[in-house]
Amino acid sequence: MSGKRGVRFCASLFKPQLRSTFVIALIIALYATFIPTGTLGIIGINQAVGSSPNPNSSATPTASSPAPSATSANSPGANATQPISSGGQTSGVAIKPARKIYSGWIPYYSVRASVARALLYKEMVGEVSPFWHSLTGTKTIKNQFTSANPSLKMAEQVEMLRAQGFKILPALTDGTKKLVLYGYLAKSSSRKEVVTTITNLVVSNNFDGIDLDLEGFAFTDGSSSWSKTTPVWTQFIVELSASLHEKNKLLSVTTPVLFDPATGRKGSYHVYNWAGIAPYIDRLRIMTYDYSTSKPGPIGPLEWTESSLKYAISVIPASKVWVGIPGYGRDWITKVDGTCPKNVATLIKPSAKAAVFDAAKGSELALAYGTTPVYDAVRGEVTFTYQKTYNGVNSAGEPVSCTATRVAWFQDKRAYLARAEFITRYRIGGLVQWTLSQAGSDAIDALLEFARTIGPDEVVAKISNAEITSNYGETKRLSALFALKDNSPIENLEVTFQFRRNENDKWSELSRVTTDKSGAAEIDLLVGGALTFRAITEESWERLASETEIGKVKVTRSLQITAPPFAKVGKPLEILAQLTPREGEVTLQVQSGSGWKNLDSGLVSELNGGHLFLLYPKGKGFMTFRVTVDASENYNGSEGDPFTILIR
Repeated sequence: MSGKRGVRFCASLFKPQLRSTFVIALIIALYATFIPTGTLGIIGINQAVGSSPNPNSSATPTASSPAPSATSANSPGANATQPISSGGQTSGVAIKPARKIYSGWIPYYSVRASVARALLYKEMVGEVSPFWHSLTGTKTIKNQFTSANPSLKMAEQVEMLRAQGFKILPALTDGTKKLVLYGYLAKSSSRKEVVTTITNLVVSNNFDGIDLDLEGFAFTDGSSSWSKTTPVWTQFIVELSASLHEKNKLLSVTTPVLFDPATGRKGSYHVYNWAGIAPYIDRLRIMTYDYSTSKPGPIGPLEWTESSLKYAISVIPASKVWVGIPGYGRDWITKVDGTCPKNVATLIKPSAKAAVFDAAKGSELALAYGTTPVYDAVRGEVTFTYQKTYNGVNSAGEPVSCTATRVAWFQDKRAYLARAEFITRYRIGGLVQWTLSQAGSDAIDALLEFARTIGPDEVVAKISNAEITSNYGETKRLSALFALKDNSPIENLEVTFQFRRNENDKWSELSRVTTDKSGAAEIDLLVGGALTFRAITEESWERLASETEIGKVKVTRSLQITAPPFAKVGKPLEILAQLTPREGEVTLQVQSGSGWKNLDSGLVSELNGGHLFLLYPKGKGFMTFRVTVDASENYNGSEGDPFTILIR
């Protein structure tokens, strides 16, 4: 096998012909904390100094929230073929950003070429999966990067990818023997160790998550073990999901194909229990390749691929589902005439394992042997047949010759585009390639043009009034406008208004509304304190996420003065100043001539509930006072009403 199974379980990867393919590809590439929603506006009832707030003195903003909008032995269908024609890249100016529809694996044995491919097509690449790590024990993960790349530093490659904004979800393969991993996961103690080991790998390297590629259940353990493995695997996913999500990390799962159990279709790897793990995973990557391995046939025919995809999106949100595309082709021997030389006699026979080649070289290989590749529209793949002659001597030293008839299958740009249509038809996440470096640039160019044509719209979001001044306890309207780049308003767009009290706080949800015909979203806010706010929209299939600039609500605090109408000369005169909200500096002033003279200042906080001014009047008569409130970053300054006290 030349897919990922072949990497793990067969030594043929490093045969001379594959090494040469790798070198050619390499040379080409080298050039080339959530705060729960709660009350926002809290209007406190005036309290005495040191008293507790009234638990019933709160109010919440009101806003309506509308409802949110495995493998058959025979190839399906008739063999409809047509000649391949060369075609260039479609020209045109991209109006919208390309949709992030392309991802893939970066094997440890082709790091440079795969990283170069990801960087070259970063416009449509949102995440990548280094294929470097293998689980070898409950507490051990083997990293194959260093031994395969002595001249490269893993951290530098990761940083190069991270600098382009890619999410990094390294693949984790099964490096254990038959049924060993099952044994680990079957016991709660060892399963917990595996969960901790994987989580530590992700966190310590600041990866964005993990891509589980544990194929041993399917291809090593055997189907007879699946009935006992399925619940163990499902529980493992539940626990790993909880561990990763607690740290804001993603969980991706790569599996072979599954089909709807109701159909009874053979070739379904039901051990992976898509329906059971669906609530706990963030990605499902389907290995819709390796359909034909032991005998000639397509790598991943369209009908077979689509059938598995349809079942996937019936149990998992379509946006989480990614369809696999092969970057490789296979070449089988179907017939041998003559006597083959001794140096190839054991290899050149119809029962021999298929040769593997990069899809980028498929057409060249066909032309080199004087044949014409044809595109099978039903299967969505390219095939060609050719003959190759082998000359040499037999074991007796006599000249011999044999001619092998060979048939090859691979996927070209039209095959990729046929699968790209699944993205728009079913609104799935995209296509994920094994491996990133293998396909021809013309095929990936075609995907890029496709990604541009289905790119999501950019949303321009702005606040109607970014600075709002309000008295404490007033109702103010927050408003935001949402439009496309051409200024066309967006109607029925779900908008979330968020707030925070302090710059270092996390954003909390205030209310959800939908835009009207003018693209406006509005809520009424009962102002109970200073805050900053913004309005955001989530990413959808049609549109990118958006957020407005940050607006500010500044509050004029409510001031209450408690003072006696009379006081005696030389006796204590108490004047209590209370603020709502309980934050700020107050100053007591006395009228002097045509102006005001400061007497004393103090702080009001939640701890003291107010500030008590203490005076000792020295003379009789009427004295007029007022209290001022200093301005701050979030609150307006204000002046209280003058009040008069008779000193007797």
